[in-house]
Amino acid sequence: MEFLDVPTILKVSAAFNLMAALAWLTLAQAFRIAPRAGRLMAAGHVLRFATQDWGGGLAGWPPLLQQAIPEFGLLGCIVLLLLALRRMLRSRRPPSDIAWVGGLGAFGIAVGLAIGSAPATELASAAAVTTLALLAVREVVRGVGSQLSRIATGVTTLPFALLAGMSLAHGAELLLEPSWSGHLLRGELPTPERAVLWYVVTASITLSLIALMVWRVVTRIQHLTYRDPLTGSLNRRAFEQALTEAQAQLQRGHGFALAMIDIDHFKRVNDLHGHPAGDAALQHCVRIWQAGLRKVDRLGRLGGEEFCALLPLASPGDLATAAAVTERLRAALAAEPLAWEGLLLPLSASFGVALPVAGDAAGEIGLARADAELYRAKAEGRNRVCVATHLLGATA
Repeated sequence: MEFLDVPTILKVSAAFNLMAALAWLTLAQAFRIAPRAGRLMAAGHVLRFATQDWGGGLAGWPPLLQQAIPEFGLLGCIVLLLLALRRMLRSRRPPSDIAWVGGLGAFGIAVGLAIGSAPATELASAAAVTTLALLAVREVVRGVGSQLSRIATGVTTLPFALLAGMSLAHGAELLLEPSWSGHLLRGELPTPERAVLWYVVTASITLSLIALMVWRVVTRIQHLTYRDPLTGSLNRRAFEQALTEAQAQLQRGHGFALAMIDIDHFKRVNDLHGHPAGDAALQHCVRIWQAGLRKVDRLGRLGGEEFCALLPLASPGDLATAAAVTERLRAALAAEPLAWEGLLLPLSASFGVALPVAGDAAGEIGLARADAELYRAKAEGRNRVCVATHLLGATA
């Protein structure tokens, strides 16, 4: 790569970091897109811009600072990047592992500088960066691996894997040839290949994070499109779509049941404690029901305090399983009152369970049967499950 001018590559890389920082900050502050992650990314790029030796920028500085600034700067940049990645993926894991790796890396760099050993300093930095890059790969796989294809997940993790590989290779290089370390102190520039590779990895990581941000925005839009904004359950349109799909699968032997749900005396909660209490009651009920449902079950809000659960079954006529799941939902709600402004408000719900009917494309007959059982549950005293055992011959 003799045709490449290394100082120019380094300056282009520095300019890229500066522009990327401005772009992330604009997205975070002006457009409010992933603001916390955007600010962390902007800080990481600024730190990299300020501490990278982009072609003689550290010449004339004290020797200790010439080595300390780039090593601490790179480590800090990767720590900020990983924190931003976790924000982007909405990870709830505490950053203790990042703190430990970053802290140990900084300690190793400081020890190497204190004893005047350039190889020890760079080895500590390489080990920390490698570990942090591998943590980033793990975060992406855990965060989106189940929602994206293997190819998309692989492409997204590739820049972080390359960073880990580069740092690992650099560590091996230092062990095999310790004299290579301290090139900054000798005023040496990196090779063209190394400079280009670092630039490509930096740009690829930024593009990967932008892709994750776009994915997050799209996911958020889909959530708003298909979810009830108050409770997080499926809205009526999304539930009807799920029911239509389930009816189509009914012809192939994939059975399901419907459980209509109505919160008992919900108007009384609103009248006595206000609409905020009513909203809290709806959220409380959905939280309990979602915890009691299986992963395959779907819960939708049809309107007001009325909900419906779609319960896939191992066999089309397995009404006992549907009744057992529904009874678990009823008992869980009855056992856990709503804590509201120092009060414990007891809540209960009535349930009507029914099997669908083959040939009913929109599932209207199944819904009507479940609704009829719901009204029977209310007429018989509420806080109970009523199951439609008639018309089984019409099910498939």
